[in-house]
Amino acid sequence: MHLDSLSPQLVNLWSLRQDIVVDLGTGPEDPILLETPWADLRIKEPSAGLREALRRMLLGPVAIRNILASPSVAPGGAEGLLEELRPLQHLIVRTLAIGAVPLLSVVPVSGRARFTGLKPLLGRICRLSRFAVIRYAQGGLCIESSIVDHKVDLHHPGVMGMLGRIDGTADDVDAPHPPVVEAVRAYLVAAGVLVVADRLAEPSFAEDRDPALTGWSPDELLVHSGSRRERFGRPRGAAFAQAGRMPPPPVVKPPAPAGPDRPAPRIALARPDLDRLADTDPPLTAVLEPGTRPVTEDGELTLDRLGALLFRAARIRALLPPAGFDPADYPTSERPYPSVDDSYALEVYVLAGEEASCLPAGAYHYDPLGHCLERMPGEPGAAADLVDAARGEDTEPAGTESVRVAVSARFPRAAYKFSGTAYSNILKDVGALQQTVALVARAMGLRSRILSVGDADAFQRAVGLDWRVEASVGDMVITSRERVSRDD
Repeated sequence: MHLDSLSPQLVNLWSLRQDIVVDLGTGPEDPILLETPWADLRIKEPSAGLREALRRMLLGPVAIRNILASPSVAPGGAEGLLEELRPLQHLIVRTLAIGAVPLLSVVPVSGRARFTGLKPLLGRICRLSRFAVIRYAQGGLCIESSIVDHKVDLHHPGVMGMLGRIDGTADDVDAPHPPVVEAVRAYLVAAGVLVVADRLAEPSFAEDRDPALTGWSPDELLVHSGSRRERFGRPRGAAFAQAGRMPPPPVVKPPAPAGPDRPAPRIALARPDLDRLADTDPPLTAVLEPGTRPVTEDGELTLDRLGALLFRAARIRALLPPAGFDPADYPTSERPYPSVDDSYALEVYVLAGEEASCLPAGAYHYDPLGHCLERMPGEPGAAADLVDAARGEDTEPAGTESVRVAVSARFPRAAYKFSGTAYSNILKDVGALQQTVALVARAMGLRSRILSVGDADAFQRAVGLDWRVEASVGDMVITSRERVSRDD
């Protein structure tokens, strides 16, 4: 059905968010209680008009003009009712309809949401905010933005066809928009997902000049806001939303399948003597503050010392039963580095180039429970290319022994427990693991360097994995360095 075939009667409908619980009491003098996602509200002395408005909005969308014309609203009391409803804006969904056909709904998604009101936009240039995202949700499309407190649900496919006319240029200004398009524009501007140009000649938009926003890319702000604020009514935090839909990913990643391209699939690693290290390791201050006291050991990167580094920084100390209210089939583990809620979704890989003496060239997965390296069935030479790329950014002399340590994340492991925050939690874990590796390396006389950018595609070729299941999220280089003597 095309919008042009519908009656041009535009209707403004109001309703309450579906998750609002309203207790109207039993008598006309009782207070009204509202349970909301943000804070419960108690209205001590509501008018009869407000009581009736909330009752009707609780049942579904209702034309605001019908509410104001209700017998329960005293003559001339429309302004008073609107004033009573003003503090409840963050609970009210505004729907634009043509007759009985809804076009879109502006839904508040935070306790600070304030609908700015509908203003005529004739002759104004508008565009979608650069922070706006159109996505599929709940059987339809919606527009969301990280910087506003509303989302817009699109109910009619004809609205999507209008967006081309909405995102206009100066050449379109003289062409009048149909009333339906003007109404849609007004709603989207009021929701904050459509922005209005400051002027017609060389139009510019305030959000492009806002110093508080210029440093944010839309993608980074979307990840940040989604992980730090309750947004859009989706589960957030340790919700275990995947429980029952899939088995929980194991604590320890299963070994890679054996194959003819992996003649030595597992390399056992030496375990350091932790009691001896407790006596000989430099103190924490010496590790954190280079120059205060030289480290004890030399900086040669051997297989044994690589094994000691991985053992001290990334091994599994113990397998643990589920914690707290976690499901019974979601065990955890204890490791030297911290992880958000002990989820431990990270995996460690060692990439060695052709010149490495501590390992044959290739990509190796570190088994944190068995303390061994497993040769991965990736493309020959891909691991060496990654090592060479990291060396090109380094300042070490040619011939210095080095390996690349790549950190990946088993996203299903994190997403099984966390909703909305899984990826941000992974990044926190990466930082904790990389710092632990860097501190242990320094205590051992090795040099470490964290890479600012990794090559996710090259990593997938090197290890032969599906990036949708396990993707690289961090890289660092471990390098040998000359012996330094202890200053007693």
